[in-house]
Amino acid sequence: MKQNRKNLLGQFLFLATLGFSQSLIAGPDGKPVLRKVQPDVEGFETLLPAPVLAPLTVDSPMEVVSKSKGMGVSRRLASGNNIEDLDHYTKLERRFGIDVGVMSPFGDFQKDFASAAMVGLHFTWEAIPPFALRVSTNRASSYHKLGAALGKLTVSQINIGTQASFPMNRFIPFLKFEGSFNFNDVSFGSTKYVTAGSDTFVSTVGLNIGLGIDFIVGREMSFGFEGTYHYQVPKKINLSDSTMFDLGSSYSTLGFRVNF
Repeated sequence: MKQNRKNLLGQFLFLATLGFSQSLIAGPDGKPVLRKVQPDVEGFETLLPAPVLAPLTVDSPMEVVSKSKGMGVSRRLASGNNIEDLDHYTKLERRFGIDVGVMSPFGDFQKDFASAAMVGLHFTWEAIPPFALRVSTNRASSYHKLGAALGKLTVSQINIGTQASFPMNRFIPFLKFEGSFNFNDVSFGSTKYVTAGSDTFVSTVGLNIGLGIDFIVGREMSFGFEGTYHYQVPKKINLSDSTMFDLGSSYSTLGFRVNF
């Protein structure tokens, strides 16, 4: 009888020791570490493997959109994170823009023609920061100061050059320098006209020097102002009143711009 009790006691101690040892795992330094246990539905403690006990993390909707950038999900006006939006816009390499403003003539242009509305387009590609390749075009048509019946002037240009931008938080000041191809057309009323042998339409080359500033309003958009002085190589034509008219006169533009 005593022998049976000793056997039962020995088996109990063996099982208790075995169960305790299974609840231990070796830590990084080789020392035993007590494993976590979780009660099951019946109230018993069940040993769980470490990966099951790892905390579950779920990405927020903003993180999901950010991680999906490569699939085109992130192209939107704003994400709600101002710092992220500013960083995204300043890292855009290519931007397209629309210009609307006024053309102010100088020289012979100014003698006969008034200021006029100007429209244009521009494209920039940032090759080596802060410098970007810039391609632009604009057009303006002005009537004679004394009335549309007395004449009309149309100036157009295609430009290619460089733009240097200097981002400062939401503001981006910039300078530009461009070479231009110019297409100018002039007509006068019956009191004065272009004599035979002179062209009413001429093409010439020139230079643009300008500066401006943009304000970032979102991930993909900014707006700003830009001023430009445009110099053209002179092109003289003869008029019926024995005077000459420079169809390569200079002019300036001041405009509002939107960039995408």
